[in-house]
Amino acid sequence: MASELKPLISEHKSLAELSHEVIRERILSGHIKPGDWLRQEELSQQLGVSHTPVREALDILVADGLAERVPNRGVRVSPIDDNDIAEVYCLRLLLEPIVVGLAALNISKDGIDHLGRIVDQAEKKTSLEHMPSRRKMNREFHVKISENCGNSTLKRLHEIVWNKFPDWMLYEGLYRDPKSLTPRLQREIEEHRALLDAIANRNVNLAKQIATRHIKVMKMDLIEVFEISSQVLEEKQQQIGL
Repeated sequence: MASELKPLISEHKSLAELSHEVIRERILSGHIKPGDWLRQEELSQQLGVSHTPVREALDILVADGLAERVPNRGVRVSPIDDNDIAEVYCLRLLLEPIVVGLAALNISKDGIDHLGRIVDQAEKKTSLEHMPSRRKMNREFHVKISENCGNSTLKRLHEIVWNKFPDWMLYEGLYRDPKSLTPRLQREIEEHRALLDAIANRNVNLAKQIATRHIKVMKMDLIEVFEISSQVLEEKQQQIGL
C-alpha cells in the first residue's frame, strides 16, 4: 500500500478530496485489502499531507461504507465475508433494475454517448494486463447510468452498494482462470451494449429485464470465483423477497 501512494498536488481540489480519491482507488483496486487498517499517521506521511485532510478522507470512506471505525483501534477497510457479498448481490439485484429504468427516462444524449464511449474503449481491453483498466470501465459504466437516473437518493444508495461490492476480486479471478477470460469479457460487452441500446431507446421494461439478467449471470461468477455457496445466495434472496 504505502509504496504506491505519492504526495498530492492540485489547484482544483482540497487535500481532503485528493486524499480520499487516492485511498479509495487503492481500496477499490484491491491494493488495500478488506480488513486492512488505515493508519492516519502512515497515510499522512505517504501522501505528504497533514493529519487533518487524511482524517477527513477517512470520515468520507466510513460514510461511503468502504471503511469502518473500530472503537479504541482506528479505521480499517470494511471486511467482507460470504454473507456480505451475498447481501450486496441481492441489493444490486433489487436496485439496478430501478436505476436503469429511471435512466432510460432521464438520460441525455450526451449521457448516452458517454456510455457508448466507455463500452467502445472497454471492448479493446482484452488481455490480462488490461484488467485493472477494464474493471474501472465496468464500474464507470454502471456509475454513469446511476448518475443519470434523475434521483439523487437512489444514486447515493447505488453508490454505497457498489462501494461494498469487491468487483476487483472478480477480475482478479481471471488471473487464476485465464481460459475464461475471452468468454467472460465478451459476455460483459454484449450485456452492456444490450443495456445501453435499451436505455438509448427509452425502453424501460427491456432495460430492467437486461439489468436483472446481467446481475443474475454474475451469480455464477460469485459461486465460481468467490466460492460462495448457492444456498447462501438463495437464502439472502428469499429474505428480501427476490
